[in-house]
Amino acid sequence: MLKPDSLFSAETDLESQLQGAQLEVKRLQDKIINYELEKTWLLEQINSLKRGKFGTKSERWETQEQMLLMNEAELESRNPDSRKDEEEETIEVKAHTKKRGHRKALPENLAREIVKIELPAEEQTTEDGVPLKVIGWEISEKLKYEPAKISVIQYHRAKYGVESGDYEKTAPPVPSVIPKGIATPELLAAIITGKYADGLPLYRMESMFERQDIELSRGTMARWVVQVAEALRPIWNVLTDRLLESFYVACDETRVQVLKENGRPAESKSWMWVRSTPADKQKIVLFDYSISRGSDVAKELFADYKGFFQCDGLATYNAIESADVIRLGCHMHGRRKFEQAAKDGAKAGRSLADTAMRLYKNLYDIEDEIRELPVEEKKRIRGEKSKPILEELKTFSEQNVKKVPDKSYIGGAFNYYLNEYENLIVYLRDGRLNLDNGFTERAIRKFAIGRNNWMFSDTPAGADASALLYSLVVTAKVNGVNIYRALTRILTEIPLCKTIEEYERLADIILTPPPPV
Repeated sequence: MLKPDSLFSAETDLESQLQGAQLEVKRLQDKIINYELEKTWLLEQINSLKRGKFGTKSERWETQEQMLLMNEAELESRNPDSRKDEEEETIEVKAHTKKRGHRKALPENLAREIVKIELPAEEQTTEDGVPLKVIGWEISEKLKYEPAKISVIQYHRAKYGVESGDYEKTAPPVPSVIPKGIATPELLAAIITGKYADGLPLYRMESMFERQDIELSRGTMARWVVQVAEALRPIWNVLTDRLLESFYVACDETRVQVLKENGRPAESKSWMWVRSTPADKQKIVLFDYSISRGSDVAKELFADYKGFFQCDGLATYNAIESADVIRLGCHMHGRRKFEQAAKDGAKAGRSLADTAMRLYKNLYDIEDEIRELPVEEKKRIRGEKSKPILEELKTFSEQNVKKVPDKSYIGGAFNYYLNEYENLIVYLRDGRLNLDNGFTERAIRKFAIGRNNWMFSDTPAGADASALLYSLVVTAKVNGVNIYRALTRILTEIPLCKTIEEYERLADIILTPPPPV
């Protein structure tokens, strides 16, 4: 017969075992949930990688430049607009007939080489033998191309002396950014334009010069590029000062690799920061090289800045916020996260992402409608139409964020939107502000395409030079300035500059397109 104490002890043991079993079940359930979350995350990563490698071009999010790299001729030849150059109509002009096409006329400033085509002498009569005479000309034009002309400028500097004695005086050399080099401003501008505007690596330009019997090594051109960048530093400084005076700047960053950095492995990743003035009439885009993506770099780049500051949700930018700096969020980053959840996310989150994408589409449709309206009208319409959509997306995110895994694509999209919400609605305050940071991202795209051609910089000095020259090239592009002509003029005049006012005048060349002809 069991004693009462034994019964009590057995009951306690059973309760203890039951509690232990319940804890074990809970632990195993949590483990299963973690495995499910991990499985979902891995499947999403696999979907992204598969789409990037095997998906159609539209699914790979390739840029237009990348899409046209291999099949541009085939694609463009099918474009109906490509046939416009072949469509001509003949019109009668007094004393002669002239053909004019639907195409844009060839520039009047191009040299014209006139080739007169006449009938053979035996055909210059009528059927009855009456002599014919020229009564006019039927004129058509074709565009001729010759490889770039290369010539040599030979400077003869006068030497002066006296009748007797050894006194001698020589005329000074022409000022140059590379005083003892053989490069003229035109040649330096062509190299910089080829490398930084057209994405041509120096080794390709070396081959192009070889075809014209010119020995110009990539090493020599590389040294010239660094020297030119240093000479143009005052122009970059002027542009920096003007950017920091703008009421609204934007910033983003992209990776870059530099092989030879002191104390760092060659495979280390560095950063190219990009600052811009999206709303200024004369827009500025500046590239800055740094080994860091930290807040200390951000604070240095925007020291003493006051105004609206647009960026993504990177915590680095928290260091810039102050009473004088109003942070402005980027809806492009928010929309992109929902887009990725809709395409690559787990099945359960795709319908949620689709709903968010429809709301974002409505936001961007409004921006398209008001693009050309006055600033105050933009602000009013955004308040009436865009603000309710933003609030609806916020409510939708709050209702669903706890129902999905934090680490899933849809969970990340909801959290990004909610965490950035106060910054994302700042653009409603002023009609001059942009919904997203697309202007800066498009500027980075130009750098990224060029980077694909040269992959990395050799030294920090090369990366700094590239940053400065990309700044001038991209700034000229967004302002409609011909960068080759601008650089030729600047490199001709900058050796003579001595005052800030003179450097500011040269900076205006990068910012001001020529008047329409």
